[in-house]
Amino acid sequence: MASTTGSELLPQESVRQLREHLLPLTTILTPNVPEAKLILSNANTPMEDPQSVDDLILMAQMIQALGPKYVLLKGGHLPLKRDGSVGRTNEDREIIVNVLYGEKQVTKIESDFQKSKNTHGTGCSLACETSSKPKNMNIC
Repeated sequence: MASTTGSELLPQESVRQLREHLLPLTTILTPNVPEAKLILSNANTPMEDPQSVDDLILMAQMIQALGPKYVLLKGGHLPLKRDGSVGRTNEDREIIVNVLYGEKQVTKIESDFQKSKNTHGTGCSLACETSSKPKNMNIC
């Protein structure tokens, strides 16, 4: 739906159709941050760029209110510091947090940020570390 550079890859009418007709039928939706912003903007509930884990949770809740049973908001486009705020420099980028929201429960899946120049296709993947278990998984 949206590239890392911000280009919209799906026309607004198609986003509307997806939002109105498919989201209510969806069990789990897995948007990345740019896609989440595009869906919310199309629903006339635009949101600024997230600045914290709390903002990611809010985005997931807002999208879930549009119909999906669960939303797994992928945090790969939002590297964070260990305190949960945005990592603005390469040195600050320490963790990635994916947020699963549904049935009024929040699950945060945290993993170490992987520094790489090979980022093509990262929006199609869950943000995770290379080990088999996430570093921290918290159910709130």
